[in-house]
Amino acid sequence: MAITVVGVVGVVAPIVAKIGNFLMAPFNCQLGYVFCYNSKIKNLKEEADKLGEKRGAVQLSVNEAERNVKVIGPDVKGWQARADKCSEDARRILEATKKTIELAKLHKERKLTEVAYNEPPPGIESTSTEGIKDFKSLRLIMNDVMEALKDDRFHVIGICGIGGVGKTTMVKQVAKRATEENLFDEGETERGRANRLNQGLRRPKKFLVILEDVWNILELNGIGIPFGDGHKNCKILLTSRFDYVCDDMGAQTKFTIAALSTNEAWKLFKDMAGIFNDTSHTSTDLYFTQKAVATECGGLPVAIVTVARALKDKDRHSWDSALQQLSRSLVKNFKGVEEKVFKSLEMSYNYIESTEAKKCFLLCSLYPEDFNIPIEDLVRYGVGIEWFEAVDSVGEARDRVHAFIDDLKKGYLLMDSEVKSYVKMHDVIRDVAISIASREEHSFMVRCDKALKEWPEKERHKNYAVISMRCTGMSWLPDNLEFPELHLLQLEDNYASKLPKLPYSFYRGMKKLKALNMLNAYIERSLPTSLQWLTNLRSLSLYRCRQINDVSVIGALENLKILSFSGTRIKELPKDIGRLSLLKLPDLLRCGMKRICLGVLSRLSKLEELYLGSSFNDENSIEETKAIFTELGFLTNFTTLDVELTSFEYWPRDLVLTHLQTFVTILGSTLPTYYSSDYQFQNQVTLKIIHGNDLMESGFKIVFKITKQLHSTQVVGLKNVGYDLDKDGFKQLTALWLGKCEDLEYLIETTNGDVVQL
Repeated sequence: MAITVVGVVGVVAPIVAKIGNFLMAPFNCQLGYVFCYNSKIKNLKEEADKLGEKRGAVQLSVNEAERNVKVIGPDVKGWQARADKCSEDARRILEATKKTIELAKLHKERKLTEVAYNEPPPGIESTSTEGIKDFKSLRLIMNDVMEALKDDRFHVIGICGIGGVGKTTMVKQVAKRATEENLFDEGETERGRANRLNQGLRRPKKFLVILEDVWNILELNGIGIPFGDGHKNCKILLTSRFDYVCDDMGAQTKFTIAALSTNEAWKLFKDMAGIFNDTSHTSTDLYFTQKAVATECGGLPVAIVTVARALKDKDRHSWDSALQQLSRSLVKNFKGVEEKVFKSLEMSYNYIESTEAKKCFLLCSLYPEDFNIPIEDLVRYGVGIEWFEAVDSVGEARDRVHAFIDDLKKGYLLMDSEVKSYVKMHDVIRDVAISIASREEHSFMVRCDKALKEWPEKERHKNYAVISMRCTGMSWLPDNLEFPELHLLQLEDNYASKLPKLPYSFYRGMKKLKALNMLNAYIERSLPTSLQWLTNLRSLSLYRCRQINDVSVIGALENLKILSFSGTRIKELPKDIGRLSLLKLPDLLRCGMKRICLGVLSRLSKLEELYLGSSFNDENSIEETKAIFTELGFLTNFTTLDVELTSFEYWPRDLVLTHLQTFVTILGSTLPTYYSSDYQFQNQVTLKIIHGNDLMESGFKIVFKITKQLHSTQVVGLKNVGYDLDKDGFKQLTALWLGKCEDLEYLIETTNGDVVQL
């Protein structure tokens, strides 16, 4: 961490000699006889000049000592005063021979050979901003920072952003502008000891202290920076890769430097690579390749500058090769990238304290570039490969992963997605993640950015622990794969390619597999029988594998905890699923499930979460459906339900789900447009074309005590929402929608003084 002080304090080097030893007797400038001989006058001038030189040398040493926040001794100050007075007398009475003798004596009394000084340090304005231009996005942030420096309300100001995004350049320019605008007293760079810094900052001057690249909370007084209400003249500007560090340091305002926009990134890349906009070039294939290479740098200035300089003046073949490498996450092959980009960003990864959070970060690299990464996938992978410590339920695992995601976003290793409950990873960060994950201790193989025509020959018999493969374009899959250490396998197709069904022996060489995710795969009718050999499998997802209709083989996977048929066309949940005694979460959303066999749910003694959505409908009779839901009431671990029933008649009147914590329940309605299941429930209930008395007399009303969002349309007989449905007055309600409830008279009961805060 570097500390810069814009203020009067500056430390350059210690004074070598002890100025305190430089003592002399008091001047006795008594006027004697005046000798007007030329030789005497000449001697007087020479001695006066010599004293002036020595006086200047001592002053340089004194200046240096003051920058070192050292106290100048009274003997030195006395000598300076006497020398000044004597020099002044000498100028007035050059004709005095006695004065000439006294000056000669004074010169002999003090030897200054031990006093040394270094060249004064360079000012703030000397810092280099090479390679970074005055882009609009950065200029706006800088202007905001300057305004914050002028605002007396702000004493700690934070600048955050991913490594290499330009934070250091920003603070250098801010320091330069602060000096030019005289916001703070004149000063230099401070890299000294805490006591010296503390003493200097306590002087009645205005200071800006810049703390660069802060990784942890700092005790400001511990490093010599007086801070608090008693030190209003001291402002602190800090930079960090971690948003929470700025918060922990008490930043009253903070600014985030994001990656450059597409246009800004291209302008910087062109300047660094020497690309010109002449018409003869902009229409060539090379020009479009150069733009594609610039895009691969992801708007990160340090990557843009490094890659652009590496390719400057290179031929077409070099640019084509560069694009191929970048598209395969091989950016570190470029000169300087390993040192300037990867090592810098890897520091952020190394600084993650939690091993679990590191695993979460690496798992995000399994998805293609610019992909919206489902947070729920990370939850289920975590449960599957069992990398959580002291976690007993899926809900706890979900909370843990969301906490990791928040920390990774605060460290700018992940970004918000435009889609709720998804995240994204910056392209260059992803390249770093893949580089780390591919090392022997992690053993990831990620091949999901480019469609492969066949499974790579050299990648069929290795000790990979994690594989993510994009199978689009493959005409066949090998049946002789040997991955004895494989724990997680993710295979993705785009469905349109209609990958032939998996070979029956496809999974035979993966007996340690714990998590399997098949996305959009064209699996014809039934899963391969080799799946039953995966006895260690904990998590299985068949997302949008639409041709499957026979899943009976899954009944042999007795260690399964997570099972997803989401997006498939499986019509019936067979009795064989009841053999999965450890199953905690079956996900049947959007799969058109018509029937659940009686007795299946009650056998799932570990069941915690059930996702049905609109999949489960009228194939069962009303009585059968009631019996199926009644089974949920006997499951002591059951906490989460997502279901839509077209009629309240399908809900058992006496069913009380005592342990229910999170839910989306839609009764008597088709799927509304505002509904979405993102596994981060808001405890939402939707009621449509229902009689209020049926609700008030059923066990379902216990759900209203923890309901946060209530949608009521055409509910007959409902007079008082806040009392009829929940006598406690919906203590947790945050949102209420009402429509066509014609019997409604009151929203809340106010006689007891209770008020619902919406």
